[in-house]
Amino acid sequence: MLIAEDAVDHLIALVRVPTERPEQLPAFRAALEERFPRLFAALEVELVGDTILARWPGRGEGRPALLMAHQDVVPAPEAGWTHPPYSGHRDGTHVWGRGTLDDKGSLVAICVGVEALLAAGFAPERDVWLVFGHDEETMGSGAASAIAELDARGVRPAWALDEGGAIIEPPIAGLSRDVAVVGVAEKGFANIRVRVAQVGGHASTPPRLPATSRLARAIRRLDRSPFPRSLPEPALRMLELLGADAPGAQGAVLRRVRRARPLVERILARGDETRAMLATTAVVTQLQGAAAPNALAEEATAVVNARIALGSSVDETLEHVRRAIADPRVELEVLHGHGPSPESPSAGPGWDAIEAAIARARPDVQTVPYVMLGGTDSRHAHRITDRVYRFAPFEMTREERLTLHARDERIRVDTWLAGCRWYADLLESSC
Repeated sequence: MLIAEDAVDHLIALVRVPTERPEQLPAFRAALEERFPRLFAALEVELVGDTILARWPGRGEGRPALLMAHQDVVPAPEAGWTHPPYSGHRDGTHVWGRGTLDDKGSLVAICVGVEALLAAGFAPERDVWLVFGHDEETMGSGAASAIAELDARGVRPAWALDEGGAIIEPPIAGLSRDVAVVGVAEKGFANIRVRVAQVGGHASTPPRLPATSRLARAIRRLDRSPFPRSLPEPALRMLELLGADAPGAQGAVLRRVRRARPLVERILARGDETRAMLATTAVVTQLQGAAAPNALAEEATAVVNARIALGSSVDETLEHVRRAIADPRVELEVLHGHGPSPESPSAGPGWDAIEAAIARARPDVQTVPYVMLGGTDSRHAHRITDRVYRFAPFEMTREERLTLHARDERIRVDTWLAGCRWYADLLESSC
């Protein structure tokens, strides 16, 4: 499918529309409609709250496909950015701005692909549904409500695809090929508030263990109490497949990973990304103490962000944190949480279509399953299909991945255009 290079202007224009807050979403939808007139004319588009739900009617009766993305982005303070976060700045290689990777890059690429197929006269054999959530970054209910609406209408997709993995450099030393990691499950999530309350007063007469120090001790104890390590099945399968390409002793170990798990776990524990595959993680992301620099904190709080491993639960995570802190004066409260998703098959409908589309675009790339470390709206899609996949068809270096939810988020123009072609090819070949 031919995608003109000026399609990148759509991405630039939509990155320039901030979507941090709900009141900004109507402007984004208006820009989307202006940019993709064929899509909004040919598809049945409606709103479920602020979430966009669209049906591309198929000519036949086969089970539909479901593509997902989200409109909202995390806040982007301007300080420290090379180019302002909503400038949509384009240099010789990249488009810079909040949402280029997460997740306007995928949303706009899907729309470009659909628009190109419509311009070419393509009509799908079966229905294609689009769900563009509006509050994914705040763990909201937008996509869940849209999925509930599909459920009420009896829509049962053959498979669903949302953001997630990408095409990355070899994740293990010794491998020669880039790897497309496709999420077949995702970790659970919990925000746990850690609170210490005590009598305040002037900072000139502190008690032996003020609230802030007790909280700091609790955090240190948690940091020193890692969760039990265990490789989940998708990770084992991923390592076995990678081992087929790995040379020497390392390849032999990976191909026999089920018998060499302790050794492999020690190897994976050396890197941040690979270590997160092994267990539930828990890290303090927010801290709050006294209201003034010369006052004792009457309440010191922290928020622990936990990503829950497959096979575990919110309750187990909370109990681990409680045991690690081991202080009855430290209160714990789960502010929000949900368990890990079910695992989708790494063969058959959906998987085969995604893998084949990757192979057509990048014959040199190996496709493997993995467990998504972050959370996505796709967890809600398990309500209507047992085949839910998480993959964005873009090459992302480690440096680029580190800009997710951070400063200088950006995507390369060439890989974004290739992603537009990939979505068009996926729909044309499988729908």
